[in-house]
Amino acid sequence: MENFFQYGRKFQEQTMKAYPGEIENLPVYPYLDAICSELKKSPSRFLLLSAETGAGKSTAVPLALLRNFSGGMLMLEPRRLAVVNCAQRVSSLLGESVGGTCGYVMHLENRRSEKTRFTFLTEAVLSRMIQSDPSLEGISVVVLDEFHERSVNADLALAFLKEAVLLREDLYVIVMSATMDFRKLEDYLGCSRFEVPGRLYPVETEYRPGVSAARAIADERSRNPDGTVLAFFPGIGEIRRTKADLEALGTDCEIRILHSSVPPEEQREILRPSLKPGIILSSAIAETSVTVPGVTSVVDSGWMRINEYDPRLGMERLVTRRVSEFNAVQRKGRAGRLGPGRCVRLWDKNEPLSLDVEPEILRADLMGVVLECAEWGNAERNGLSWLDAPSEGIWKSCSFSLDMLGCIKGGKITALGKACLSVGLHPRMACVALAGFAVNRREESLSLIEKYSEGSSLSKMNDALRKRIWERICNAGVRFSVKDFFETEKVSPASLLLSGYPDRLAVRTSPDSAGYRFPSGRIADVESGKDALPRFIVAPLVDSGASVGKIRAYEAVDEDEAMDFMKAHSKYEEEYAFEEDGRFKKTGYTRFGKIELSSKKIPLQEGDYAHALCSRIRKEGMECLPHGKNTDDFLLRVKFFIQASGIDSELKNRYENLSETAEDWLFPFIAPGTRVNEDVVYNSIHYYLDGNRVDRDVPIEIVLENGKRRKIRYEEQNGRIVPVMEIIIQQLFGCFRNVSVMGVPVVFRMLSPARRPLQVTSDLENFWTGTWPEICSEMKSRYPKHNWNYKISDGG
Repeated sequence: MENFFQYGRKFQEQTMKAYPGEIENLPVYPYLDAICSELKKSPSRFLLLSAETGAGKSTAVPLALLRNFSGGMLMLEPRRLAVVNCAQRVSSLLGESVGGTCGYVMHLENRRSEKTRFTFLTEAVLSRMIQSDPSLEGISVVVLDEFHERSVNADLALAFLKEAVLLREDLYVIVMSATMDFRKLEDYLGCSRFEVPGRLYPVETEYRPGVSAARAIADERSRNPDGTVLAFFPGIGEIRRTKADLEALGTDCEIRILHSSVPPEEQREILRPSLKPGIILSSAIAETSVTVPGVTSVVDSGWMRINEYDPRLGMERLVTRRVSEFNAVQRKGRAGRLGPGRCVRLWDKNEPLSLDVEPEILRADLMGVVLECAEWGNAERNGLSWLDAPSEGIWKSCSFSLDMLGCIKGGKITALGKACLSVGLHPRMACVALAGFAVNRREESLSLIEKYSEGSSLSKMNDALRKRIWERICNAGVRFSVKDFFETEKVSPASLLLSGYPDRLAVRTSPDSAGYRFPSGRIADVESGKDALPRFIVAPLVDSGASVGKIRAYEAVDEDEAMDFMKAHSKYEEEYAFEEDGRFKKTGYTRFGKIELSSKKIPLQEGDYAHALCSRIRKEGMECLPHGKNTDDFLLRVKFFIQASGIDSELKNRYENLSETAEDWLFPFIAPGTRVNEDVVYNSIHYYLDGNRVDRDVPIEIVLENGKRRKIRYEEQNGRIVPVMEIIIQQLFGCFRNVSVMGVPVVFRMLSPARRPLQVTSDLENFWTGTWPEICSEMKSRYPKHNWNYKISDGG
């Protein structure tokens, strides 16, 4: 990245003198200089730019920055297609080719020269740049475009930029977005928002639930043959099926596919203004970050597909869900760019939609983010200031996986971790590639990258791209001496994959099954059937599923190699199991994760009963212990004490982790040769949870104002514990003050002489003068022989 910052410094004093005339009709044009002025005046040097669909912000704002700022400038786009398209458009307006004043940088692709001042980037590239130079020397402005998409890399870039602006007083940041929760961003960045209107023509909306996508597309095409129909689908499978259905209907125009799996040159062809009217079947790629020319109708399937990471399994799963209100609005807007248009929605008008989709950082694989943060100097989740803090469970799971791969150790990045970041692939696949370098297996490594880089630009590499990526892998391997991290005698494709996916080694559940058990315990089925399947596989592409996963691609692993690998990474554990009659047994297990390799029965010894019981408590919880009313009541009083005091964190921690700490509190109370009973359980818990203090502050009985001693019980009501006294009304005579335990009012359930409910109150002081006279009048007529003067104690 050194040359990049050199270019920025070289042009620090240059600015553009005038705007090209072609942008004067864009809605954002009248505001361009004002946007730059607001940015320069911002105390935090951040500015939020809210621009509606069709405002022209991605095209015109770069020109405004070139006119109003010196130095180099960066604009981040969420997709490669948008990067190239924006760079071409801006360069065209400047009367230049890409790589002149305006260029772009993406993974393994660089169109930039010594003349370049404005550079479009994919979001992940900025992390590499800022790691090389945290102050971004020579750069004056960074723009995050389409921030409403809230990708993981966009959130990481913004967190890095918050720290970068502290290092320099002349670095500015613009966050551009369509409608989103700007108040949250304003608070996070400490800046104001500049709003720009868009130019969207009226779009007629029609709901057609139950109609096939192909039928709806064909109808729109017949309605307006001179316009292009843009249809949105959740993924490539639905796109291909719809294409086949349209061909079966005899559609008389060209059908094009816009999806990340389509070669980049074909994607760019669809965005050319000269494209003939037809049908475009697209994923979410066409929702916001690119403009498809000639669209007069949109057909929206109403579905989207997102990745969700399961931290328990260390796997992602693809989830198909209904679009949000925001997505639906963005899709509809594509039909109103050129003039009045139509949007056909294939769901019921009354079906409710969520407002938006949660950010990726709360649900996606964060291995790359954790590794970037480790190189930044802090691999902890709270090491950066986040707009939305990453999921704690996912962060821990990804940290564990990186540690397993050898990319981080003790929270610090290793040489292998640095090499993975330098390669620019997902950490898992980077480890595979570097293992290939270590054993000098170029073609095998590149083939694995191509096969398992599903949906990315690497899934179909030409010779030039293969050469560039192998050069990068070799440079990283040599620079960081990665050969020390790998076993150089293992050279099969499966061995290479195990370097990045050790937790994806799976064993077939049975000879007649298509299912495989993974170390996480998850079972996943091979999609292609169960004939001639190997016993062991390594499966990088697996969808965890809701209960049973799906294996999309795998490599067979030699049985001897699989067993050697699992034994080398196995753990030995001794476990206890109770029988229905109370007897128990002890077994030693050797496991690779949750895959059992071997087991053996172990003779019982003195003290094993206590260990066995504690092990059972950890698995089954406190319910497996014999416990009576004394124990249950005491635990309620402990919970009340914690709730009422609000300060005893040690007692709270002990109470909440009883199942996990049975060795600490139960073990000392089990005498050799004895069994646990209710008394042992009560005594051990009472001692461990500071029972004497709880008994003192949370009593089971109290002396009332009239001298009577009465019992209190503690009940859970709406998530809170309250002290309750059930008492015949005469026994409260002579009590005029409210009663409380640790500041919490006692609830009195007052009973008639026949023990029927009369009244519930915690406010004695107002009860006697308020509700009591009416109750007293009725009670006197029913029980004339009883004392009804509440001011006179009823004795006894």
